[in-house]
Amino acid sequence: MKHFPYALLVAASLLLLPLPAQASRLSNWKFDNGQNRLEFTTDQDVQPKAQLVTEPTRLVIDLPGIILGRPSFTQSVSSRGIRAVRFGQFDRGTTRIVVELAPGYTLNPNQVKFRGITARQWTVQLPAPERLATTSAPRSPEVRSSSSRQPTVYVVPAIVAPVTSGAMFNRAPVTRNSGGPDNDNSRPPNNVTALPPSPSLTTIESVQLQNGGNQLLIQANQPLRYESGWNRRNGFYQITLQSARLAKQIKGPQLDASSPVLAVRLRQEDSRTVVILVQPAAGVQINNLNQPTEQTLALQLQRNQVGYTPPRRGPIATIPVPTAPRSSSSPPLTMPRVPNGKVVVVVDPGHGGPDPGAVGIGGLQEKGIVLDISTQVANLLEKQGVQAVLTRRDDSDVDLEPRVRLAEQINATVFVSIHANSIDMSRPDISGLETYYYQNGEQLARTIHSSILEATGIPDRRVRTARFYVLRKTSMPSVLVEVGFVTGRDDAARLSNPSYRTQMAAAIARGILQYIQRAAGS
Repeated sequence: MKHFPYALLVAASLLLLPLPAQASRLSNWKFDNGQNRLEFTTDQDVQPKAQLVTEPTRLVIDLPGIILGRPSFTQSVSSRGIRAVRFGQFDRGTTRIVVELAPGYTLNPNQVKFRGITARQWTVQLPAPERLATTSAPRSPEVRSSSSRQPTVYVVPAIVAPVTSGAMFNRAPVTRNSGGPDNDNSRPPNNVTALPPSPSLTTIESVQLQNGGNQLLIQANQPLRYESGWNRRNGFYQITLQSARLAKQIKGPQLDASSPVLAVRLRQEDSRTVVILVQPAAGVQINNLNQPTEQTLALQLQRNQVGYTPPRRGPIATIPVPTAPRSSSSPPLTMPRVPNGKVVVVVDPGHGGPDPGAVGIGGLQEKGIVLDISTQVANLLEKQGVQAVLTRRDDSDVDLEPRVRLAEQINATVFVSIHANSIDMSRPDISGLETYYYQNGEQLARTIHSSILEATGIPDRRVRTARFYVLRKTSMPSVLVEVGFVTGRDDAARLSNPSYRTQMAAAIARGILQYIQRAAGS
């Protein structure tokens, strides 16, 4: 994944937040506009937390124990109803990711789906944003200018462009902690860089809410020349002031939860141009921009009275996040010692040759997955002094009867058949581990099943009994392990990952060794 352009979102003082030594970091991230999907990777295991929050509506994702390791930044988004994705250090031990929706949009929290491919690699699938029924989108006023030349709407990305000098005034957040991308300070920052005084430049002295919050008043020390209109790229109403500069101690608006605007951003675009970006709150319409005097501009704000409902405070909903699977780079499982004496384990990769077994998402085939896992299980057992015999070592076709006959002929201690599960392709929500036995294989099944659950975090679909041929016809303790659903969204992604298959193989081998060790001691 590639890194994206970024811009500073918080005051410089917040960037000096002390961070823990040797902390885990956010490594990579991407937002797929076409799929409405956020992807991120950390260099250590993480269990995300998420909630949908209002004022403005946004999806907030916290990564405990993870640091950003760089200044806060924003990735602009062109997906309908989503404005940007912001990244920042919420506190000294938590990275916060904020998916910021456009005004008048919300998400169904029940349709936000987290998936842990591994404990370090996560995807967040977002539903299509929905328009709020009580919110009217601001209409575009006529572009006006006091200059004689043709008016122009400047399309400058307010979020991703480097800020050479300027200030941001945002609503005071509901959460009062400081330091993250979702906790911008509502007070004017003290790090605004001003241009040197010049008699030819008009100084912008203040931007204030007036008249009960019904207008945003811009005041200067000299006549103002301006152009205005909607910046369709970032969703802000943009006012461009020519031959102007920001005052060193510019007075900005004090915004709170009831303010008619969510944010006001002031930027010194170049040595002679100031840009003011205004983000209206939900249910607020920008009517027009007029010039009461040569040195003032008044942006008229109006709440929609018909059907208008004041925004709610705080979280709309906590979004469930599945338990993180154990990281593929976690310390290797400790293999128990086995007693002296001949121990023979038959490892049976299901299907093969012209029989692919189950075929799942993306054409994922059972026969290849289980051959890889089975081969690794056999190798791990051999390293522990156990004789391991595979019923097939390649993509060959072996009937059920020869598999059983092999186990009986060599007088195997246990028989372990490895398969991958499937269900209708219309049910990608179903994933998990199932282990089967018949008659004398129950303890072996439960031991292997518990080892896999502990090592991988895969959902538990229980130990079950079944009359499969290889279980009924073998005389030694026998089990059949379904390592996951190739038709399951989560399982298919994991089983496609070689590192995860190695985890699975180690867990199965450990379970077999634990069973042998306990059986020998009984």
